[in-house]
Amino acid sequence: MLVRVLPLVAIILYLTACSITSKSPVGDSDAPETSVQRESQPDATVDVLITKEEQPLVIEESPVLNSEVEKAEANIGTLSQGAESASEADITQRARADPSVEIDTTATSKGESIELSEVAGEVADEVVIEAVNEVGIDVTEPLVDPAVKLCEEVGAKLGSVSVDDCLQHQLVHSAYTKNHRSLAYKDFEPLRNREPLGRVLVIGGIHGDEFSSVSVIVKWMEILDQYHSGLFHWRFVPTLNPDGLLGEKSQRQNANGVDLNRNFPTSDWDEHAISHWQEVTKKNPRRDPGVAQASELETKWLVSQIEEFKPDVIISMHAPYHLVDYDGPPAGPKNLGNLYLRKLGVFPGSLGNYVGLDLNKPIVTVELKSAGIMPAEQEINRMWSDLVRWLRDQLAS
Repeated sequence: MLVRVLPLVAIILYLTACSITSKSPVGDSDAPETSVQRESQPDATVDVLITKEEQPLVIEESPVLNSEVEKAEANIGTLSQGAESASEADITQRARADPSVEIDTTATSKGESIELSEVAGEVADEVVIEAVNEVGIDVTEPLVDPAVKLCEEVGAKLGSVSVDDCLQHQLVHSAYTKNHRSLAYKDFEPLRNREPLGRVLVIGGIHGDEFSSVSVIVKWMEILDQYHSGLFHWRFVPTLNPDGLLGEKSQRQNANGVDLNRNFPTSDWDEHAISHWQEVTKKNPRRDPGVAQASELETKWLVSQIEEFKPDVIISMHAPYHLVDYDGPPAGPKNLGNLYLRKLGVFPGSLGNYVGLDLNKPIVTVELKSAGIMPAEQEINRMWSDLVRWLRDQLAS
């Protein structure tokens, strides 16, 4: 009996061992394999980030976006064609006026078309500005009032004059400079039922680096805003040289590098202006009189203002010689506040020479103490009171 059982037990044990052996390799091999597969798959979060950063946007998959893109491309094409045709017309017109201009008809690609249109735009701007300045008035209708833009630049440049300080005077735009800045003025006109004693033209900022000459003019305008009595008809030009004042670095000269106070059409300009600059100033660029008398837009404009406004007296604000200069008949003010009369004489092309000697009109040149520091308010008021008192005595007689 035992002999029969033992073989049976042996068979059972053998079959059980085979069963365990066959399962173990399968289970062992599945676990590591599954684990390896999970490690080799990208993490879901990482996969999203990679998709957002690297996967290009397929616009065609969105009908709405695709429609907008087609519209935009159509608009770009229309603008490009319009710019190309406009630029060709502009350049053709310039070529007719100047035979030396060559027309490049090979610019047919989009990039070349854009470059061509940009050049044409610049040419068109130049033509408009030149035409405006030749007649001395603004014939365009800009989207932004040039005088407002001027005030914004002045307010950003000068610590003593805010944008609002300038804007409140409602300057009148008259013409453009080379850099397309406004030459503007403000009139304080006669009052009803009172005949003014005369006309007074007040000019600031002939030299762009004399900041205080602009600031004091604005402060005087503020006084008139409150107390204008009609005693005189005033015209104020806060800055004759906005390009010199408002450039990245302010300079005495205008955008052409010309000293406006050596460019006026004085009777001695042709004979002495260039030689004086070369021999006396040793070609100091700050005293450059220009290539010809009244060659500069600003000079021409002020000459036209004098002819139109017909002032009885001209006041010109400068710095920093700390005095009062005077040219013309009969006698200047002895002092304006703490500034006392000391005549400096005239130079070829200077405003004092042109107005005082050639036009035989009184001109007071106010030389403030500092070009960069505005006088105290009390001193500004004293200067103003002394000036009005002198003008009243001068014009009443």
